Amino acid sequence: MSDLSLEVVIILIFGIFMLLFGLLLFWIHTGDLPYAPDSTYGLFLVIVSFQVITMGKTPFGDLRRSWAVVILGICTAIIGMVACFIPGTLSVLVRVLVGVMLSLGGTALLLQLFLPEERARTWMKISGVLRHLTVACTLVYLMSVILGLVTLFPGITTDPQTAVLLIIYGIGFFYLSWSLQTVYRVYPPEETPTPG
Repeated sequence: MSDLSLEVVIILIFGIFMLLFGLLLFWIHTGDLPYAPDSTYGLFLVIVSFQVITMGKTPFGDLRRSWAVVILGICTAIIGMVACFIPGTLSVLVRVLVGVMLSLGGTALLLQLFLPEERARTWMKISGVLRHLTVACTLVYLMSVILGLVTLFPGITTDPQTAVLLIIYGIGFFYLSWSLQTVYRVYPPEETPTPG
């Protein structure tokens, strides 16, 4: 466990976040638990900002870790924190921001996975962990698009349906983290093909 990369750790945190949110949403739906959507969106933005600041990985793809990228990550974190601390102040902004990140980001990552020759099409020809990585990336990116649309257009699904989607999303993140960690073990970083 001590050899987990930072990327895998953050993906695991995303998985826990989505799985827990999905499970709790059943009780939120019945009114047994209080719920502040702004805080949920805010926490998501804070987790995204960690990924952006530490690795240059944005919801739309990888960027070189420059000062501009770090500042972008910090601004995202600030918006997320304000939404967490003072629900109601940035409601529309954080909902739209999260929805765009998920839907357009998922679409962009799917295109980056399947359009280059050296990625998904090559990986699927190789049996083993690269095939798992392709399936895991595809699942996570597709679920990102679907949940982004659910976020942008509230009411297109019921709460229980959204909860199931979130649980699948969380499981997808766990699958992706396992696949990535296995890739890093089988293909050391200096030899590792850039994952989706």
